[in-house]
Amino acid sequence: MKFASSLRKRANQKRWTDPSLCRCEQLIMVGFFYVRKLIDSRKLSRDFADRQIKLTAYPSTGKHVHLMNVHHDLDEFFDMGTHQQKTAKIEQIANQVIHSYIFYLVTEESGPLQGIIVASDVVRDRELLEFSLSDVIKIFELAGKGEDDKAITLRYDDKRQDYVMRIFRDAKRR
Repeated sequence: MKFASSLRKRANQKRWTDPSLCRCEQLIMVGFFYVRKLIDSRKLSRDFADRQIKLTAYPSTGKHVHLMNVHHDLDEFFDMGTHQQKTAKIEQIANQVIHSYIFYLVTEESGPLQGIIVASDVVRDRELLEFSLSDVIKIFELAGKGEDDKAITLRYDDKRQDYVMRIFRDAKRR
């Protein structure tokens, strides 16, 4: 997927101008929109959508994030010294990015891109989530490769009121 290769090139970028930051943010946002669209249109399986990705969660300080203060220092809203390692499904990560109220690229001072920090409109007062660049690239690569050559099963899920597609990499597992 071109999104993965573009991000890989930016991983070692040292100088971040405003236009460069904007293009990178756009690349990540559109990439996750494509991932979610592929999941929603059943081009990628529930196995892909449910795959767990590691992330770091920073708890809220209790101060409400709103339109007039969202660009303040993140330390004002989140305890950046306290964090918890968690996992989230790829589909949840895509939704966090697409619906992000807070979205920042994580870079070392005048250094390479490390990852992204997001909080959707739903979780903005609970936690801030950080994903590594390598995981974002991995998600884009996996989505770009698709799952066409695998064994597929469908079953109706009463809770979802829809069919759930499962992809098996080894036909013996069916």
